[in-house]
Amino acid sequence: MSLRPVTSLDVRRLMPLIRLAEELAPLAEGETEEGRHALAHALVHRLKGRADLPARNDLLALAAICRAAADAGPGPAGPATRFHPHTECPDWARRETPLALIGGHFFYAAPREEGHQT
Repeated sequence: MSLRPVTSLDVRRLMPLIRLAEELAPLAEGETEEGRHALAHALVHRLKGRADLPARNDLLALAAICRAAADAGPGPAGPATRFHPHTECPDWARRETPLALIGGHFFYAAPREEGHQT
């Protein structure tokens, strides 16, 4: 039996952060973004040194996903659902018009199905 390699985003390593988020939610209810941010920092300061946290890059990736999931708006690339690095051009992208170039990626809307535009 082979075990899946443990990455820094392994759920077990995220559990201390998830518990902090559970603690933060009622404390930050009705707070401004700045207030929520300050409370979060105070809670993380309590945790530092007591838990083995994921790598910074992994935490930034998780934070970006959480911000996108919490945001009701379309996001910086509009309704994009597909993307690729600007240094590549996959076959599917040759038939499409990008919506945006942000950072190092081109972003595209969902593919059009026959008789249906998305």
